[in-house]
Amino acid sequence: MEDSNLQGQQKVEPKQEQKAEKPKGPGIFSRIKNMLANYKRVVDVARKPTKEDFISSAKITGSGILLIGMIGFIIFLLYFLVTK
Repeated sequence: MEDSNLQGQQKVEPKQEQKAEKPKGPGIFSRIKNMLANYKRVVDVARKPTKEDFISSAKITGSGILLIGMIGFIIFLLYFLVTK
């Protein structure tokens, strides 16, 4: 029955959506070249720290490690005492 009704009408097929192409940026080689140029610039600007800079950085880093370790140990002790 449906075929006889469709004979006089044209079949309407759904429209296929055309995907818009993304605009292409710079190629992979130019991106790598730009990245390497940025790395070179950072290395050129970098300098060796003085002894005072190094000692202050070591003190700050060491105190941060100790603080995080103490917080972890306190959490461990609380967990140990609560579960016992």
